[in-house]
Amino acid sequence: MHHRCAVLLVGTLWSTALLAAPPSPDAHVHGMAELKVAIDGARLEIDLESPLENLLGFEHAPRTEQQRAAVRAMATRLRQAQTLFVPTPAAQCRLMAVRLESAALPAALLGEAPPKASEVAKDADGHADLDASFTFQCAAPASLKGMEVALMKAFSGLRRLSVSLAGPKGQSATVLTPGKRTVSW
Repeated sequence: MHHRCAVLLVGTLWSTALLAAPPSPDAHVHGMAELKVAIDGARLEIDLESPLENLLGFEHAPRTEQQRAAVRAMATRLRQAQTLFVPTPAAQCRLMAVRLESAALPAALLGEAPPKASEVAKDADGHADLDASFTFQCAAPASLKGMEVALMKAFSGLRRLSVSLAGPKGQSATVLTPGKRTVSW
C-alpha cells in the first residue's frame, strides 16, 4: 500500500471513530490524555494529545533555565518511545519516527525544526497541549496483538489515558490507568 493510501485509510478510520465517539465537553483535563492507535498492515501509528501540565508540571512557554531543561528532558523521554510503547515482542516492531508539537513550546526545545509562520497555531482556549506522533514498523505484523503503555510510569502527572484503537479487527476504545497499562487487540 502506498504511503498516501495508508494516510487516507488511517484518516478515514479516525474520522469514523471520532463520529462514533460521544463528544467530550472538556478535552483539556489535567491528569488525562488521549491516545489514538492505528494498525495498518506492518505499520503501528500512535498519536498522543496531552495537556502540558501532565508532562511538565506547567503549561506555558518556559521562563527559566530549569523549565527549559524540563522541556528538553520531556522531549528526550518521548523520543525514546520504544520504552513508552512496547508492542508484542514477537511482532519485532521498530520505532521509525517521532514528531512533537506544541503551540506553547519552542520547536527547538522539542528537537523539531521550527514551523513555518503559516503553521504556527495558538490554542484558542488558553490551555497548552502537546501533540505527539510515533510510528513503528513491524517485521511480523501478524504477531502484533497489543502493547504495554508506560506513559503514566514515565510521567507522574498523567493518571488516565483514553485510548481509541483502529485496527484489523475494527475499532474499540479503552481507558488505561497506572494499574492497567496494556492495550490488546
